[in-house]
Amino acid sequence: MRTFIAVEIPEEVKEKVGEYIDSLRELFDDNVKWVLPKNLHFTIKFLGEIKESDLSIVEDCVSRTASDFEPFSLRLSSVGFFPSERKPRVFWLGTDGGIDRLIDVYQELESCLESNGFDRDERTFSPHLTIGRVRKFKKVVIPGNAHDFEPVDFKVRRLSVIKSTLTPKGPVYEILYEEPFTGTM
Repeated sequence: MRTFIAVEIPEEVKEKVGEYIDSLRELFDDNVKWVLPKNLHFTIKFLGEIKESDLSIVEDCVSRTASDFEPFSLRLSSVGFFPSERKPRVFWLGTDGGIDRLIDVYQELESCLESNGFDRDERTFSPHLTIGRVRKFKKVVIPGNAHDFEPVDFKVRRLSVIKSTLTPKGPVYEILYEEPFTGTM
């Protein structure tokens, strides 16, 4: 099953980001495939295809990590583009407040998974909230008002293991396991 570990965002933040996506939709016609607000999340670790028998190892690492950290705040604050604004392929929202704690969670989770046989990510962890992807072979120019996102703060309360099923209409996500942050760090 295709899985990843994520930090979900509260419904009211999903609504606010959804309103921002709607404002962008008007600027880019059908050149960008926008993420549905219900699917918004911060991917902490993409696992890809795993065996069902490995799910208990993943759940154990999520449980251990969540038990070491207390809930913390994140602030969505900036608009960005991968690989660059001149040649955007992915639209994303970045964070400023709370990013160090998110990186700490990632590092502990990554260490636990690696010690249990999962591959370590080769790329540097770059926390971001993907909001859209440029469709193949489309070229887009980013207007100045695409940067007009009103920052929003929210509390991160748990880690989730999510199954992703790809369909012609887009991914369908199913929470397989979640664990609240209960620690003291």
